[in-house]
Amino acid sequence: MTLHHRLWIEFLGIYVLLPLSATALRMLNGAYPVLPILWLASLPAALWLVAHGFDRHDFFAWRGLRLVWRGVLLRAVLAAAVMTGLVLLIEPDWLFQLPRTSPQLWLLIMCFYPLVSVYPQGILYRALYYRRYAVLFPHAWSVRLAGAMAFSFCHLFFLNLWALLLTLAGGWFFGRTYERTRSLPVANFEHALYGCLLFTIGLGRFLYHGTMALIER
Repeated sequence: MTLHHRLWIEFLGIYVLLPLSATALRMLNGAYPVLPILWLASLPAALWLVAHGFDRHDFFAWRGLRLVWRGVLLRAVLAAAVMTGLVLLIEPDWLFQLPRTSPQLWLLIMCFYPLVSVYPQGILYRALYYRRYAVLFPHAWSVRLAGAMAFSFCHLFFLNLWALLLTLAGGWFFGRTYERTRSLPVANFEHALYGCLLFTIGLGRFLYHGTMALIER
């Protein structure tokens, strides 16, 4: 078996089979907090990265922020406007529902979501993906598109189209930020910013059985 074939098998196992398995388990047994699966998957990914030249400091290095911070903040403002418009279009009563009705839960999510959800996703879908599997795709745009699609597909677990569409768009931008900076914290910051906006504005219900369900329990 060639390295190319082995990489494809690994890629499909991590980014296709694992999300499919988690989704099938939910469909058979009902909703459950999916974050422990994410943690279990990200741990060997982090160990592999360290063993293959990914400096431990790279998990915390905020390099390149100066290159992208304006774009990150501008996109966040635009994303907030789009999310607000979607909520008003779908169901106006959802607008700011979580901070209005459950401020303590909202505050817990704002504090813990970047750590317990965003960071392990960054390890799997940015650091590991670009370090090991980007070579499977021939062009810069196809690398980013495949990464965004893989990131979106891991949200199949939530069983709604909005989760897939929102994370597809987010995955494209997070991948672009990582490509420009090669900084896991910077890409994670953008990811966390979008996620916190989503939960605050009212679209968090489409991703409910992840961070929110675990924190509630």
